[in-house]
Amino acid sequence: MNSQQPLDVRAKIEADFHDARINDEDEDRLGYAYVSVADVYEFGAVPDECLDRTVLEIGCFRGDQALALRGFCGRYVGIDISPAAIEHCKQLGLPGGFEFKVDDANVLDSMADGSVDYAFGHGVLHHLDLPRFAPALARKLSNRGFARFVEPAQGNMLLRAFRKLTPHLRTPDEYPFDHGAIALLRRHFDVRISYQALVRPYAPMLCLNNKAVIRASRWVDDRLLRHRIFQDQAWLLQIELHKQRAARSA
Repeated sequence: MNSQQPLDVRAKIEADFHDARINDEDEDRLGYAYVSVADVYEFGAVPDECLDRTVLEIGCFRGDQALALRGFCGRYVGIDISPAAIEHCKQLGLPGGFEFKVDDANVLDSMADGSVDYAFGHGVLHHLDLPRFAPALARKLSNRGFARFVEPAQGNMLLRAFRKLTPHLRTPDEYPFDHGAIALLRRHFDVRISYQALVRPYAPMLCLNNKAVIRASRWVDDRLLRHRIFQDQAWLLQIELHKQRAARSA
């Protein structure tokens, strides 16, 4: 979050915003922009080695990730600040190993310290108060635990202009990831960053998300984003967090 408002006010704004979106048809229309980066979001899928462990989804919203999961036999906890989202997820009819709870991701009160083997989320960290969230997640991860997130970066001028023109699509407290946010995470975790989506989604969208154009755009992205000069222009970040060595041995 990027606001000086009181924490309880921020939380209510986030909850109300996402309550209102739970049945919003605009979500489906906006999906057109994400077709060409579907593979980027696969980064957060629950790894095979965690299918029998404790998994935490931060910002579960409509429960799409839980619904898509196959072969899971561990404990899956989905949290969201939105009561409407959690009520929606509870109606999905998933097995008893799946739980959904209203919780503030900045504190993660629903999870015991050292209990989470894998945590993930899509576009959630930039809504949070990172100085509170980062130490909270570090406490909740088990010694073998790690986390993966896909987050929007500040990106290029075109992307920044789009954000300014569409304030109704986001809450006033969210803020795209920048170098400062990454540096803050590094205080609490061993951090791995992968930069994604430079030519995507623009070229594919202009070509009606033609599969050949998506493949070509991915090929170009993979090569250009190896270079620092282009990385600050990327739209998305894949972020992997591991407990720091000192914390694991403590």
